[in-house]
Amino acid sequence: MHGILLVDKPRGWTSHDVVQWVRTRLRVQTVGHGGTLDPAAEGLLVIAVGIATRLVRHAADADKSYVAHIVLGTGTTSDDLEGEPLAASPLSLYRPSLRDVQSALAEFLGEYEQQPPIYSALKVGGVAAYRRARAGQPVPLKRRVVRVNSLRLVQYSYPDLIVSLDCGKGFYVRSFARDLGTRLGTGAYLHGLVRTRVGRFSLASAWSIDELNRVLTPSSWPLIARHPDEFVAELPVLLVPERELRAWYHGAPVRCSASSSPGTTARAYAPDGNWIGLAHFDPQKRYWQPVLVHRDGSGWRG
Repeated sequence: MHGILLVDKPRGWTSHDVVQWVRTRLRVQTVGHGGTLDPAAEGLLVIAVGIATRLVRHAADADKSYVAHIVLGTGTTSDDLEGEPLAASPLSLYRPSLRDVQSALAEFLGEYEQQPPIYSALKVGGVAAYRRARAGQPVPLKRRVVRVNSLRLVQYSYPDLIVSLDCGKGFYVRSFARDLGTRLGTGAYLHGLVRTRVGRFSLASAWSIDELNRVLTPSSWPLIARHPDEFVAELPVLLVPERELRAWYHGAPVRCSASSSPGTTARAYAPDGNWIGLAHFDPQKRYWQPVLVHRDGSGWRG
């Protein structure tokens, strides 16, 4: 049982809750996800099953899009609705103008250094940051470079503003809300968040938990699952000839005619169209080395 499942995660569920739920429904253990959503957030969670878990990092590393509801006027200990309110800023009664907000938002476009929230799953000395924070221990998280590709103000009526944004790997919308409040001098926290896109996957194509409750079973999985190689759809295609299949399935190098260059990785297919894994091109020896071999002949076709 292999493939990708797009789930519209409801508020209140952890990403791990969804993974466990899918494991139970499908009666399989090899299930993962392509990028954590906080319990207070909702929207697209990319679930990988079987061999697709070997490729799920491509979703975790992909750009993502969100719609965020931010409240100005005060911050919280967790930078979102779940935390305790912080002391009001001296400027908390100040109501930024629309121009002020638009000007502040523009400063976050492109790359900048962001401080991750202390209530996060990032590890500090092998311990999750949120566990240290709850225990009252110091959480020395380093600032890191993040990227905002696009940022648009959807609606603003103090203290509430709604923005849509597209960002790169490792971006925390909670931290962005906190930093926006700091920039405006009012304080701010993330009140609500919906993830609308992960790489090439869209929330519009996701299943709700209620829908999956009705239809998701081991027998229906082939009708619901998406092709595992959608995680690497941007890679070139390598057709492995019949004479090389035996070597391929033993993990041995194969020689195929395909456009390639040093460092090229390709998604490989058998002559019958079945997806059989990934290969990396060795420019010195002029062959393709399998780096992921899909053996079970489950009929995934390109």
